[in-house]
Amino acid sequence: MSAQFSALQQGKVDVLMSTINGLRYTVGRQPNLRFLNEFRRLNVGFALDKGSPLAPALQAAVNKLIADGSYERIVRKWGVEASAIQTSETNPPELR
Repeated sequence: MSAQFSALQQGKVDVLMSTINGLRYTVGRQPNLRFLNEFRRLNVGFALDKGSPLAPALQAAVNKLIADGSYERIVRKWGVEASAIQTSETNPPELR
């Protein structure tokens, strides 16, 4: 990814599209870069086999982090508050 940001800063490319959290984090730490907008939002999460018994446990764990404020502290630490979710879901719909 650093080669892509170098190319952007050197004027070899005009725009960079990538995962939202990576962009938000890097733009907040790189001079002369700015985040323009989301093109399409697709939340990321855990990849498990369909019907895995781990899915409900992971969903509950993330929702507990959200409820107790830990999740908010994590996204704030990394500067990606705008990408935060309100609740963990199994197979959430794609947002447009």
